[in-house]
Amino acid sequence: MVQVVSTCKTIRNFRQFPVEAQRSADGAAQERERRLQTITKKRSSKAAKLSAHASQRLQRLLGDDTWADLRQLMQQERLTFRDLLQPPQGLRSPYAKLNKARKHKADAFLRSRDVRREAIAAIATDYHDSITDVFTVDDNISTGFHLSSNLDKWLSLSPFHDHALPWGVFEPDDSQDPHRWEVFRPPFFGFNFGFTPVHNDNFVVDRIHTLNPSVGDVGISITMDNSDAGDFDYASGDAFSSIAFGFVPPTTGLVEVLIDAQCVEATHRLETEDEWGWSNSGTGQRNFLMLDVLHPNVAEPSYAEMSVFHEETDDDESFLQEKLTRGAHYFAQLFSAGPVPAGQSVVVCAGTRSFDISGTNDVSIDSTSDFRWFISSVEVRVSP
Repeated sequence: MVQVVSTCKTIRNFRQFPVEAQRSADGAAQERERRLQTITKKRSSKAAKLSAHASQRLQRLLGDDTWADLRQLMQQERLTFRDLLQPPQGLRSPYAKLNKARKHKADAFLRSRDVRREAIAAIATDYHDSITDVFTVDDNISTGFHLSSNLDKWLSLSPFHDHALPWGVFEPDDSQDPHRWEVFRPPFFGFNFGFTPVHNDNFVVDRIHTLNPSVGDVGISITMDNSDAGDFDYASGDAFSSIAFGFVPPTTGLVEVLIDAQCVEATHRLETEDEWGWSNSGTGQRNFLMLDVLHPNVAEPSYAEMSVFHEETDDDESFLQEKLTRGAHYFAQLFSAGPVPAGQSVVVCAGTRSFDISGTNDVSIDSTSDFRWFISSVEVRVSP
């Protein structure tokens, strides 16, 4: 298997902020990119080794001759199956029946060589468990909240919540309290976004960013497509979109934010096609609201998990799940992963991140996650 990892690409615009904040943010962002490149290359290397090891185990189990004959048979049957579906005869051909017959030929071949399907399945299980461990998300994760279902918690977090912030009903806090809240609302003028894919040569991984800072509109769509699955394939797509604004901490400490985000879209989609009877796959999609304070003292972003999807299947299936409610308000309470100094302007980013993964052996994958949020307000303070 060929390992494929793209250099982390991050594009940012902080030109509207003080020079001091820009320098600090640029330095922090470059350090994040270096760190992410290191992590990503390690993930890619480990995944490639796991894929190769699983293929080697399968080849040892079957023997060189049986393995080569099986792969040739599988390739021939794919082409034969495709030809049977061509018009005019293919227009009325029973797809499910022909597909089932194709898989039975490979099963019959294994039986003729005294190879147990259970032995192949055991290799696949070990592979999927290991590949899931490789593509783990950062540790700095909490949970997000549906606002109307957690209204008491929302009301307890800030005095501004005595009024309806989405309608702009609030009075600025003019006190000298070093831990007072400040409210930031659209229009925003800064932004930050990036994408890091990892995959082997059978997967195509891509993304679409939605980013309209002036109205607080942020979104991510990640696609992972494997239309010609090989023995053991893998992929991940990690992308974020965020708005940015400047904040001057009145005192030194951790930055605390409350993000009020209105859900615009939140869909998990997955289509799988089992190519052979012993195939298997596991695909996961996770979406977060995120905080990133771009300062050298802050080691990494902070995330609030909003929606999770995971399916393991060895069959032809189609999944469509939308767990969040479009138009509803959700919130995240997040803390920076390090303190910032008093009186020094810093760049604060708020937005969304999606992290999707897939591991498959001889199951075609078509995975799409679509998430889009309207950042209604971001409250910021130095945490007491």
